[in-house]
Amino acid sequence: MALRYDFDMVAITPEGLPGQFGDLDLTGVSAEKVAMFRDPQTIGALGQADEAVRTFFTDSGFVLKTHDSGAPPGTFPMRDEGDRVALVDRLSQNLGTHNLKGANWGGFDFPAFMQSLSAAKPIEEQLLAPTQRDTGLNTERAAARIASRQKQGRRMMAFGGLLLGLILLLYVAGQLL
Repeated sequence: MALRYDFDMVAITPEGLPGQFGDLDLTGVSAEKVAMFRDPQTIGALGQADEAVRTFFTDSGFVLKTHDSGAPPGTFPMRDEGDRVALVDRLSQNLGTHNLKGANWGGFDFPAFMQSLSAAKPIEEQLLAPTQRDTGLNTERAAARIASRQKQGRRMMAFGGLLLGLILLLYVAGQLL
């Protein structure tokens, strides 16, 4: 069975905050987001890969644990576009700094991952399936937050940056692999 390469961007709780602090996305306190694959088999494949491959992913911003935002396969929450563009930039930079030539990828198919990354489409937050993380937020407040993010006009700029990053990443990957 082929691995699924969908991933989500997850906010990391800053050090020193109590666990019951609340939804960091709403408060705007979270400072960093990391990427987590949705498929446990994908994490298992990376666990079988050489240390250089795992280091490449962790240095690029992945945590080798699973998380599911509730987005359907091939999509990601629209709020994550900017963070995904930054992740692609780190992946591109790290391809040139990590020696991956001849590395055992443990069943992880890097070209399939790249294709999945470039084919993924943003999805509105209202269309996400409920997950364990669903906190039952006030729907009016959530709708206002979604509307304000849409007005920022960052989507097209982020998409252009993502495409540029993917082109650079594919070029560098073609040179190294």
